[in-house]
Amino acid sequence: MKMKNRKAWLYLAVSAFLLSGNLSCGGDDDDTSALEEELKQKEEALKKLEESNKQLDETNKKLEKEKESLNEKNKQLDEANKKLDDLLNKISELEQNSQNAGDTATVVENPEGKKYDNPGWSSVAISGEYAYTMTVVFELPADLQSKATANDLMAAFVGDECRSVEKAINGVYLLTIVGTGEEEEDVTFRYWNAENHYMYESTIKVPFTSDLIFGVVDSPKKFDCRQM
Repeated sequence: MKMKNRKAWLYLAVSAFLLSGNLSCGGDDDDTSALEEELKQKEEALKKLEESNKQLDETNKKLEKEKESLNEKNKQLDEANKKLDDLLNKISELEQNSQNAGDTATVVENPEGKKYDNPGWSSVAISGEYAYTMTVVFELPADLQSKATANDLMAAFVGDECRSVEKAINGVYLLTIVGTGEEEEDVTFRYWNAENHYMYESTIKVPFTSDLIFGVVDSPKKFDCRQM
């Protein structure tokens, strides 16, 4: 009887021990699962952070490029403003010189000078690269007005290229000068007299400036010049 009781007691003890072990392992599994889940969340958070940093780097690169582009545009704008200021100063100086000259505009003439046949000037057309224009209005000084004819010609040049040619209308030469807008040389002017076949070149040079109006029909600029 005692032997049976001992066996029963031993059986209960072993069962309790095994049951206790199973419960303990189950708790370890729960802890491991929780830790794995936490690590997984941290990895995902780290991945999102890396992606955010990558996007931030790309944004910074774009901002740097935009900054460089803006700096370049500002530099170009500064250069353009400087050129414009130089042009305006030249034009102001021309205006002042023209006002000071008034009716005292001079003609440096040589009666024994070279004679020229009709030059047959032909201007480039307003098209393609020659898309810009400026206007200059000249009146011959008194010394030349007395010798002027209806067939006289006046032309504007940039270098050796004719950019405008006109006959007088009521004693006034209205020249619409075409250009590319990137001229580095000033515009010069020549007048050919059909009666004595003399050629004259103005002492006035005007920088090509799109939409510039230098002189008007009611108040033209005097054509200071020298005989060629």
